[in-house]
Amino acid sequence: MKLLKIILIIIAVGVFIFVYNYDQISKFRVKNIRIDSKKVRNNFKITQISDFHSNNLINLENMVDRVKKFDPNFIVLTGDIIDSNDMKLDTVIKLFEALLKLNKEIYFVQGNHENRSELYKDLKDEMEKLGIIILEDSSTTIIVNNEKINLTGLKFYPKSREYKEITYYQETIKDLNLDYYNILLRHSPNNVEDILNGNEDLVISGHTHGGQVRIPLIGAIVAPGQGLFPKLDKGIFRINDTNLYIDSGLGNSAAPIRAFNPVQISNIIIEPKK
Repeated sequence: MKLLKIILIIIAVGVFIFVYNYDQISKFRVKNIRIDSKKVRNNFKITQISDFHSNNLINLENMVDRVKKFDPNFIVLTGDIIDSNDMKLDTVIKLFEALLKLNKEIYFVQGNHENRSELYKDLKDEMEKLGIIILEDSSTTIIVNNEKINLTGLKFYPKSREYKEITYYQETIKDLNLDYYNILLRHSPNNVEDILNGNEDLVISGHTHGGQVRIPLIGAIVAPGQGLFPKLDKGIFRINDTNLYIDSGLGNSAAPIRAFNPVQISNIIIEPKK
């Protein structure tokens, strides 16, 4: 009888862990972020989707409905939209087709999984065909609600090329009017302070997955490139006069495991400083 109780408890715990983990890796949440700035006179809104990793558990119709209610001025995809192990692009194309129903400009920046994927050229061809704007060591200036905004995207630099990134970045922004509100899209937040020149108002990143597994009151256990108990794991950080925002992602890599850190997208409002 005692053995039966132990077995039932083990089964119950196993079922609980499975159900809880499934909720964490498949039922996305929406993180609402507000950032103020002296540079803007009018609000504008951004939806960020990061680290999708071809997560076919996500209800894309529900996600599009949530984004539609927020009504962003534009959408940014901050890398690792595919997984380097993908053999085909079916799941990510479904994501693109769902987002395109919103009739919003979509901007993409490369992550480490795109960087090492054999499908990256095919992915770029699909994005260009669908009208998704690829910012790969390039910039654009857009006007939103009478606000001029510089958007710069840097491709993912592996460690062997990190030392060159500042050169590519300076070349990318040399023709911009840096008096405008400046947004840098960079997949990884790691060592971002090494390339900043003080003109960036907002850096939008992903890559860390918020650690995937977090400990309440402590935060992430580990993040790629930062090791144990990383400093830059998830949320808003301040680097001098620049805001860095890290989204914990809509998918998973290495293992489909999350704890105290469900998959998410982010709705960001930039507003005038009061």
